[in-house]
Amino acid sequence: GGAPSEDEIARMPVGEAHRMAAASLFHSSVAIPIWDLIFPHPLTAVIVLYTPLEYGEPWVHDYLDPKRNPKLVTFLRELTQSMPLAIRWMHANDAWSANVTEFVQDPRIKARRTWRVLRILVRTGWVRICKSDNTPKTLPAKARAAVLSTLPFWENYLEKWKGQHLTPPPRGDLRHTMQTLICSFGAMLLLSGLHQYLEVDLRSDFILLLGSFAAVITLIHGAPNSPYSQPRMVMAGHLIGAVVGVSFDYLTNPKFGNVAILPLWIAVALAPSVATALMAFSGTTHPPAAACCLIYVVGDAKIKSLGWLYLLFPCLLSGAALVLCGLVQNNVFPNRKY
Repeated sequence: GGAPSEDEIARMPVGEAHRMAAASLFHSSVAIPIWDLIFPHPLTAVIVLYTPLEYGEPWVHDYLDPKRNPKLVTFLRELTQSMPLAIRWMHANDAWSANVTEFVQDPRIKARRTWRVLRILVRTGWVRICKSDNTPKTLPAKARAAVLSTLPFWENYLEKWKGQHLTPPPRGDLRHTMQTLICSFGAMLLLSGLHQYLEVDLRSDFILLLGSFAAVITLIHGAPNSPYSQPRMVMAGHLIGAVVGVSFDYLTNPKFGNVAILPLWIAVALAPSVATALMAFSGTTHPPAAACCLIYVVGDAKIKSLGWLYLLFPCLLSGAALVLCGLVQNNVFPNRKY
């Protein structure tokens, strides 16, 4: 009836001895062995669910009794299936952390890693190593090899000279030709008349007529559907060209300093190039606007005396007049839209 002595427990089978020892400590207990899923028959861990002896309430005993708590069986089954995976993951994570630490700290592995990266670069073509015995040794042979290596570039470059073989635009019929003549004449007549009135009758220093405006009229009335002839391109392009031209005058004109910062012959090439680049960046490319920039850079004293008024007279004002002529005249004809 009493608790077994230590000698009696020692003579008991192992399982019975464990049961008797657990009975003296716990009110109830369940032991679940966890087996490895990959390697055969190794015992990975044992999970024990128990309640201490001092907690002797009936509900505690019922909770760990599989006959009275069916959910316990389902829980134990899922636990035995998931715990091996969790334990293997923990071991793999510990091994990974140890390997990473060793890889980072060991200088030999650092050197091995560098060599591995170098081999990858060589295999992918980023670093080329010549293994041929026919490598040029003398200076003339090296020069000849260098020249021959550029032949593919020149072949591709000269191939581009043949063009894109695009279909040229169709020739205009008589109606289109007469419409272009009438519209171009009307726009040029308006601009010439305004210039005559402003310069001769009013004796003003302002001008409204530039050679580049003939190109603007050609685009608006000769190719009204072209993206380069649209109102946004005309106005924004001339604004950019005028601002760049006036700005470069400060670099080439000695009156703004003791000496010119930029020689005129360099500014002649640089100013239209900067204007063209800015128009391309802003999406407002308009070829005559670059000519408007060049006209101010190489202009005479009368043009340069306008200063920043060059933006208004003639660039923006004349550009607006030409756009207005394009809107009024092109849209009169049913086969045109501007």
